[in-house]
Amino acid sequence: MLSNYLKIAFRGFAKHKLTFFINLFGLALGLWAAILIGLWVDSELRINREFADIDRIYRVMEHQHYGSEIFTTTSTPGVLAESMKETLSEIEFASTYTWNQTQLFIQGDQRIKLDGIYAMPDLIHIYQFEVLEGDPNRMLTENNHVVLTEKGAISLFGRTDVVGEDVEVRQGTDVKNFIVQGVLKDLPSSATLKFDYLLPYSLFFKENDWLAEWGNNGPSTVLKLREGVDGEAFSKSISNYIAEKNDGSNVDLFAYPLGDLYLYGQWNEGKPVEGRIKNVKLFAMIGIFVLVIACINFMNLSTAKSQKRAKEVGVRKVSGANKNSLIFQFLSESLLITFFSAAFAVILVELTLPVFNNLTGKEMFVPYLSGWFWINLFGIILITGLIAGSYPAFYLSATKVVSVFRSFTKSGRGVVLARKGLVLFQFILATILIVSTLVVYQQISYALNQDLGYSKDQLIQVPLEGKLLEDFDIFKSELERNENILAVSRSSFGFLGRNSNTGGVEWDGKDPENAALFEIIRVDYDFLESTGLQLVKGREFSRENGTDSVSGAILNEAALRLMEQDKEGQEFFRLWEEERSITGVVKDFHFESFRQNVAPAILLLDPDNTWQAFVKVNTEKIQETVEFLESTGKKLNPEFPFEYSFMDENYARLYQEDVRLRDLAQYFSILTILISCLGLLGLSAHVAEQKTKEIGIRKVLGASTFSILQVINREFILIVSLSIIIGSGVAFWVMEDWLSGYQYRISFEWWFIPLAAGAIMGIAFLTVTLQSLKAAHSNPVQAIKTE
Repeated sequence: MLSNYLKIAFRGFAKHKLTFFINLFGLALGLWAAILIGLWVDSELRINREFADIDRIYRVMEHQHYGSEIFTTTSTPGVLAESMKETLSEIEFASTYTWNQTQLFIQGDQRIKLDGIYAMPDLIHIYQFEVLEGDPNRMLTENNHVVLTEKGAISLFGRTDVVGEDVEVRQGTDVKNFIVQGVLKDLPSSATLKFDYLLPYSLFFKENDWLAEWGNNGPSTVLKLREGVDGEAFSKSISNYIAEKNDGSNVDLFAYPLGDLYLYGQWNEGKPVEGRIKNVKLFAMIGIFVLVIACINFMNLSTAKSQKRAKEVGVRKVSGANKNSLIFQFLSESLLITFFSAAFAVILVELTLPVFNNLTGKEMFVPYLSGWFWINLFGIILITGLIAGSYPAFYLSATKVVSVFRSFTKSGRGVVLARKGLVLFQFILATILIVSTLVVYQQISYALNQDLGYSKDQLIQVPLEGKLLEDFDIFKSELERNENILAVSRSSFGFLGRNSNTGGVEWDGKDPENAALFEIIRVDYDFLESTGLQLVKGREFSRENGTDSVSGAILNEAALRLMEQDKEGQEFFRLWEEERSITGVVKDFHFESFRQNVAPAILLLDPDNTWQAFVKVNTEKIQETVEFLESTGKKLNPEFPFEYSFMDENYARLYQEDVRLRDLAQYFSILTILISCLGLLGLSAHVAEQKTKEIGIRKVLGASTFSILQVINREFILIVSLSIIIGSGVAFWVMEDWLSGYQYRISFEWWFIPLAAGAIMGIAFLTVTLQSLKAAHSNPVQAIKTE
């Protein structure tokens, strides 16, 4: 019996090649999108989840209160981990570690820059890193220890059995020697913690006195709770931990599960808000919708051919076939097409996965050796095949024999409405995706092209190391000899987020409730000229005024507004209880995402505490200018590899996730339209088939091709128009909510909807017209005869 069904199925495929191809291609596209999105969703859900005992690992964080505002940060006091481990019995391991730092590692002739952190020994036990070489209980216990990852060891030594080997490390002007105490297996790509080396935190603590103060924040703290400890209760219990150590503290401490931090770890005014999980849910829904749309197309196309299959059903029923056997036959055909589609989809996934990885910034692969992958894939095939084939199977199997042999098979009103409703749903989704893509594109373009208050397009950033740091004035004078280099200065500030900030700012008449977090930016002379910051009041730091470095300061407009709301005409303020005069005021400049308001900032003249140069260049001769910059850096500082970056590219990284969201939405909206048009093609074919006799009579009576096109196109234009109205309303509501996350945003422009409507209507009209022309040009005699 099954072999008979298969024979009939393959004969049907061969006879109706176009229908078979559209069904195959449509389902393949839907499955392809579902598999790709499934891989991406799975990779997002697995972030940090590959570490053992991840449910017991917590990141310690702070809610800092500044008047009515709450600033949430992962920065903590440098003494926190050690203190908490000594005083809190719930903690098994605790470690403080620094931000990532790039340092030059030298071993023999190898000189390689590696990225890593300073950390306490407990970090090894918290994450349970896989140890390739060395004793984990001895790692990072001495100030001359260094731990390398597998990648770092091979880069330096060409092998991993390097415990006991010496290595020289240089950062800035410092030179230190370390002994390799261990080698760790490279961290999984799903880990948010990234490093090539680990150095002892005790060494970093020894060289930075400010870490001993409870009122200073900088490094991060991670801990592992003992088995059975309630993490939520523990988090509440440590709320006043810092306040008890530091009188007058404005900090509420809490612990957040590391496994949830990536997806859920975003706060607004001290309250958790949906973070990346919103995008995960969005694209999971898109994947499901695309697959459902593909199934709808299968139903519509199968139903469009129902009259040609109706006589087959009638003959089978007369021959004794029952309803169940007919349902089984049609579902078997559906599953067979779905299986072929799945095979085609897997091939498409393999061909496009490198491009998709590049688009998403991930290293995904199809886990062919995983049993769960095959279980899930066959589950999707089974469900998709049953859903796609259910409607035609039950619809055709219910056809009455009498109506078949009267050559009259008419769909019920409910069936017609359901079919049109499914097409309506397809184009509603397509409208939402297109309008949303337009809004996201405009907002990201607005952020990337907006005047930031500094000259990012003319700015090159150069990290200062070795001789460039020791003899910066020589480096600067060498560069200024080139006419294409307009200005050179240096700073501790990178324009890409907060780096050093404080609440220790006071001024006359300050309201005790009017607290704020000020960004502290240490600069050299000519910083404003080099970066393009615009002076709106006062003067820049001057070499002729020797007191600028000890008592002067330049504010941005946000800082001045904050001070003058308590008292106008402020000329002085106190920073860490030392009086500073307001030398000048610069126009507000953005150094965070457009999701945040411009923060108050204070520029201090402090060249000795700067470590990166800013070079303003003439962009018309950028290539030769960069070559000159590079050759000069290598000549003056041959012991360090010369590095530089363009500020416009650095700034674009702030919106990397948004750009990826935009691109993914763009591509899947195009895919949705393509699959939806296949469904429209199916429905128009069905209508044309049902109107065969009507079209034939109209042509015999002299109807023109245009009038026949109107007969078929009219109802589809109505469906698409209705979908545009509904979809546009939904898109407006969704995008207004998305745009509310930006403090600086575009408006929802009126032309977004007509542009999306025109694109959808044009594609839909073309699709239906092609099918309508085929019906309009058919032989009317043949049409009437077959009826």
